[in-house]
Amino acid sequence: MVEIENATDAMLLVSAFNSFALDFAAHSAIGGVNLNYFIIKQLPIPEPAAFAANLCAGASYADFILPRALELSYTAWDLQPLASDLGYGDNPPYRWDEGRRFLLRCELDAAFFHLYGLERDEVGYIMDTFPGVKRDDLQQHGEYRTRRVILEIYDAIAAARLSGQPYHTRLYPAPADPAAAHQ
Repeated sequence: MVEIENATDAMLLVSAFNSFALDFAAHSAIGGVNLNYFIIKQLPIPEPAAFAANLCAGASYADFILPRALELSYTAWDLQPLASDLGYGDNPPYRWDEGRRFLLRCELDAAFFHLYGLERDEVGYIMDTFPGVKRDDLQQHGEYRTRRVILEIYDAIAAARLSGQPYHTRLYPAPADPAAAHQ
């Protein structure tokens, strides 16, 4: 089992558990409705050291994941101690912006698909195994938007990795920028 030594390890683990990649592995391993401990022990949960690997242009997976996970998590003053432990200090919580949160989640999922070493067609297949997400997207947006955006970001990260250039987020301000917080 993964050993948690600090707030950074905890946030990386929580982020992994919230990814489509690990969710796919979990629902593939579960025969019923229970997630027993022996199943959790068999899941491909990344060790903290895996997050030190290079995602693109000198940025590690942890460098990429932590700001996005912080912004998604720190939306109320109750979580200020966690934000402080993650290096955000006494800054205010982030505003709840659905469009921004969607892109943050898509960027995280694309990064996790890369972390797991999955190819683009495998990512598409995995996304097709989430019929509830697809149904909701079709009702709200007329397309399977989540799948499309994750694949677009997956491709952008892949291109950045190949070129040796940094990945450029679609978000402005950048993830975990204090400008996205409450004033």
